[in-house]
Amino acid sequence: MKNKFFSIVNIFGLAVGLTCCMLIALYLHYETSYDSYQRNIDNLYQVGTTSIVKGGKDNNTPYTSPPVAAALKQEYPEIAECTRLLNLFTDDVNLIKYAPANGDKKSFLEGHGFLADASFFKVFTYNFIEGNAANAFTNPNTIVISEAMATKIFGKEPAIDKVLHVASNMNGDNDYRVTGVFRPASGPSHINATFFLSFAGGGMEKYLKSRGNDFSRNNMFYTYVLLKPGTTAASLQSKLPNFVKKYEETDLKKMGRDKKQFLTPVRDIHLSKELTSNVTPPASRTYLFVLTSIAIFTLLIACINFMNLSTARSSKRSSEVGVRKVLGAEKSTLIRQFLGESILMTFIAFLVAVVFTVLLLPLFNQVSGQKIVLSFATDKFMLLGFLLMALLTGLPIVV
Repeated sequence: MKNKFFSIVNIFGLAVGLTCCMLIALYLHYETSYDSYQRNIDNLYQVGTTSIVKGGKDNNTPYTSPPVAAALKQEYPEIAECTRLLNLFTDDVNLIKYAPANGDKKSFLEGHGFLADASFFKVFTYNFIEGNAANAFTNPNTIVISEAMATKIFGKEPAIDKVLHVASNMNGDNDYRVTGVFRPASGPSHINATFFLSFAGGGMEKYLKSRGNDFSRNNMFYTYVLLKPGTTAASLQSKLPNFVKKYEETDLKKMGRDKKQFLTPVRDIHLSKELTSNVTPPASRTYLFVLTSIAIFTLLIACINFMNLSTARSSKRSSEVGVRKVLGAEKSTLIRQFLGESILMTFIAFLVAVVFTVLLLPLFNQVSGQKIVLSFATDKFMLLGFLLMALLTGLPIVV
């Protein structure tokens, strides 16, 4: 309190460094936690395709042909479930129409629409607030929508069993009955869906039936497998060359092509080094390493600045120390005093940094394009780590 300017400069400098580091740490935690909330995450894999180019570089993609999922389920008993996902890629937005019994027709534009198999919600975990995930796609021409979409279309009314007309260039114009409403998960996912349509009953199902079981064309499906407990991905992947030879070789030879299938853990999709595209674009590991380095150096500079300012001030307090020693103060008493002062300042800096982080997070989300939230319940270990780091900053000053 006797040195207000010095205290403000020192606390503010450390708080700014901690704030920058906290924001970057929250971003890194967000980027590395994709799909971690999935109940079956340890046994969940995406089937990818390597296109073999003679005399060129092989190309890895996250896509498969339509019949791959059913053939995998039939061939390998260690697979508990298979499912396919297809984004409505020809439509940036889809026209959704709702005609209530008593009222005017309503039209909405919705993006991030997907077609999914009946087994999709058996493989992936979604928090249904209306309907039942187990039988959401049992019947054809059904739709599962997000809570935000349900609120926008139906307001406070229940959405279940309402009929929506979905106009899609890719899947045709069809009526769909709402069989489920899901609430967004607490963590990020590589599947950024607003709504899911059942494959059954749409134009895509009719198109695929007309093409038959062709393993060489229409490589645009995301295929996922859920392995039974005790099964390793390595053991299944070692069998995939024989799978390609048995099921796909004939169709591939007609096209003059060759390919391999591989597995990618769903938990690793967002940070995959092999795949440059997916349901959502993967993050760059190099970019995350750069951000980590920036966070470390920013915090290091802030800590060094804090210690330098405190050390420079200590010379002005030498007379205080001398007088107190003459009056009989012990060394341990002086250490406790200066240690307490230093730790108190770093603790205040930490509290200021938390406030700065909360205030700046909305702006940071706009810049990063993410939906990062600082939760004192889920991020408590991260906050405790920063508190410990801040308190440790004050120790070298006494030493």
